[in-house]
Amino acid sequence: MLRYTGHPLADIGVATITAFCDKLKPEDLTIKDLERTAEYLLRQYTSGTLTPYLSCVFTMNASYTQPSWNQERRKRESRELLFSFRQPAESDAAGLRCIFSGEPASRIAYRQHVPMITGEDVLNFFPAGTGGLPISGPYLLAVQAFPLGALRCYGRALAVHSPDSLDLTYAFARRFLAENRQLLLLTEQSGEKYRDAKAPKTVIVHTLLEIEEERRERSDEDPAPSATVYHLTNSGQGPDIALFHLPSQVIQFLRFASRAGTQKVWRRIEASAWEKVVPENQKGKSKEHGRKGKSAKAEGEKPLVWGPKLSRNYLYEDLFDLPDRASYFVRTYFLRRAYRVTRQQDDPRRTYHLSQELELVSWELTRLFLKEVIGMEKNRIEAIRTLGDRIAEHIASDNDRRFFQGLYRADRYVGLRNLLIKASNTRLKKGQSPLIGFEEFLRVFEEGEEVARVDWTLARDLVLIRVIEELYKKEWFGKQPDVLEELDTGEEERNGAAS
Repeated sequence: MLRYTGHPLADIGVATITAFCDKLKPEDLTIKDLERTAEYLLRQYTSGTLTPYLSCVFTMNASYTQPSWNQERRKRESRELLFSFRQPAESDAAGLRCIFSGEPASRIAYRQHVPMITGEDVLNFFPAGTGGLPISGPYLLAVQAFPLGALRCYGRALAVHSPDSLDLTYAFARRFLAENRQLLLLTEQSGEKYRDAKAPKTVIVHTLLEIEEERRERSDEDPAPSATVYHLTNSGQGPDIALFHLPSQVIQFLRFASRAGTQKVWRRIEASAWEKVVPENQKGKSKEHGRKGKSAKAEGEKPLVWGPKLSRNYLYEDLFDLPDRASYFVRTYFLRRAYRVTRQQDDPRRTYHLSQELELVSWELTRLFLKEVIGMEKNRIEAIRTLGDRIAEHIASDNDRRFFQGLYRADRYVGLRNLLIKASNTRLKKGQSPLIGFEEFLRVFEEGEEVARVDWTLARDLVLIRVIEELYKKEWFGKQPDVLEELDTGEEERNGAAS
């Protein structure tokens, strides 16, 4: 009757019905389950509460939202649509097969029935030369259930489909269904409008982390899947869709980062990325005013998951740019270098600085990122770690403030190279081994992976992360209280051009 097909609209709808009926697999659904679902959709969709949301998914020509019909006709037409799995096939669908299941079609669907296809008066290349999409009754119901397995976000439907994990597709649909049912209940009790979520990428990662927390309690053996996010509107005023992708390696990194050993520092890095609350009387003022905004997360206020005041987490949103912007991600979140290009006063990345966040610099977390997201070879990771240890020992033993600040501020490849050569020469004059050898220099600064090919700034930042962590352990910064304050990060290129 119902099964997963690989199509996001159908699969999310199938998962929504399965979750609504408290089943784990769609193959376990019965006719009574479909009837129960259809009755619920009929009651909720024709109540008027969801009209703004449904009009963006099915257009205003849908039977639930048709403004020229009275309530009695809307209910009658909607019932016929939702219960088409109990009715004989319409004549124009005779002999045709459902585009999703391959079973005999019940009717021909148009844009008001299935989002993102054409209307009745628009010719298209549908099967058998029909003017619409042949579909069976059960899958038509599944597509109608799709909005409840998604979230209304910025006036659009926000949904997640995982082509390589039916469990993840189901988990998102189940959670979004629960959110929607709770909202419907609250709206019915309070009389308020149906709320609209904000910051779609933040919502998706926030939900994914909750799902991963549940999964970790059950099993930790399954490989990480990828996820595709659909943010769509089928509105007659202009249909549009935005797609975001979370690769499996990013999800795998999130799994490992949340484990014991790195969990504590990772949670703090996450928390520091929530947007700041800027007082109304300070909005639009100077950067100095913007920096004074309090972070809701830092002050212990849990960010809202729903509603117009939903907080944005910049780290969560930057995950969607990986692995392409891996260098920027490392520099901003692991090395804690301020991202000063942004003009948003509520963006906490503008105020990152080592002098206040030394304890957030973690080589182990960075190593996980290099392995899982970038795919850096183990021997290069080890070479970077070894060089960082040696430089940290040199700085601590010689109290070489100038070298540390020079390494941190190096913005040209030749400058970095000369800095290392000069330090090596100084050590040779003292009878010590050079700071770095030729082969080691090539391995650290000249090799590159598919994601970060020959990126010396990334290599510099990785070495710095290890150096800073080791100097912090040696309590060197405590003996040099002003060394970090003297670092001028304002001149650093923050627009990713170097990466």
